[in-house]
Amino acid sequence: MGCTECQRLRVWQDLRIIHRARRQKASGGSAGGGSSSTRAAGGGLDAKLDALASLCELASSVAGVDHPLCLDCAAQLREEVEAQIAELEGEIAAYSRALGQLGAEEAAALSEEDFRAEMSALAAQTAAAQQEQTDAESALAGVQRELAAQQVIAADIAALEERYWHDLNDYQLSLQQHISERDGLLQRIDRAGQQLLLLKSTNVLNDTFRIWHDGPFGTISGFRLGRTPECAVEWDEINAAWGQAVLLLHTMAQQCKLNFSAHRLLPMGSHPRVADKRGSYDLFGPVSKLWGGTYDKAMAGFLACLKEFGDFARTRDIAEGQPSLFEFPFAIEGDKVGNYTIRLSMLNKDAKWTKALKLMLADLKVALQWMIQRDMAGHKAPQLPSLAQEGPTHTPAA
Repeated sequence: MGCTECQRLRVWQDLRIIHRARRQKASGGSAGGGSSSTRAAGGGLDAKLDALASLCELASSVAGVDHPLCLDCAAQLREEVEAQIAELEGEIAAYSRALGQLGAEEAAALSEEDFRAEMSALAAQTAAAQQEQTDAESALAGVQRELAAQQVIAADIAALEERYWHDLNDYQLSLQQHISERDGLLQRIDRAGQQLLLLKSTNVLNDTFRIWHDGPFGTISGFRLGRTPECAVEWDEINAAWGQAVLLLHTMAQQCKLNFSAHRLLPMGSHPRVADKRGSYDLFGPVSKLWGGTYDKAMAGFLACLKEFGDFARTRDIAEGQPSLFEFPFAIEGDKVGNYTIRLSMLNKDAKWTKALKLMLADLKVALQWMIQRDMAGHKAPQLPSLAQEGPTHTPAA
């Protein structure tokens, strides 16, 4: 206990012990001094104090609590002691009841027959428990074997899964490479198809024999055909132009499988000729107006072949039921084209002759365009596959 009152009591006890020790020392040093009444009074008080101190020391050693104690602490200590006493009494009562039960059991002992029956029942229960244990151990062994088998299967499945993912990755890589190669190939096919369409839409004759005009002159492949007083074109250039015109009309007739009825075109470079049943006529110069009869026959024969090609084109359009029939922009009648004679004579001026040649080349260009349109209509380019029509698209795996 550690209250203030208890501490003060202990201080008085300590003072008493000190006082007694001094008194004993003093009595030993002056054994003969002092009055007897004083010693008697002091001896009675000291005896009481000594007895009280002895009681406090005995109480401290037994209770395990320092004494002396104040009234409050003593009451609290009493309550704790009484609680411990009640607890011990409860334990004593429990032990008593247990001893009573044991005694009652000993008093009601089983007979030997009952004892054997109970032992048999216990033995049966033990056997049943042992059988259950054996069955449980067998079941456990079976489960363990099945677990081991399942673990082997799981290991095989894990190996298969790993191999599957490796194969899948290899396949996706191969697929990606294939798609890249396919896309590159399709792009090349597209480019080749576009080039093919361009080539099919391109006509060799149209690119080779370009018919145009240069002032009063008609031109073919860049060569002027005709001459005027203001511009005396060299005969070599005129001959080259006639050679190109004869070669073009001859090639067109061959492609259309047309055989001219009265004339034959003989393309021979810059020295072309036109032949009929009577003979062959030079279509190259130089030519004099006085002696140009052969040259005029050659030009008239070429013009007749051009008119016959126009008639062939018109007949073909009629046979095929074309909505618009072929027709020359400048009508050809005999040796005239657009009312201009093609003959080179004293009565025909160079300007009119040049005009007639220009109109003739215009009709030749229209005939060439008709043949090109028929050729493009009869030879359509095949439909090529597009990138959107070829194969699946790749999806990267997660």
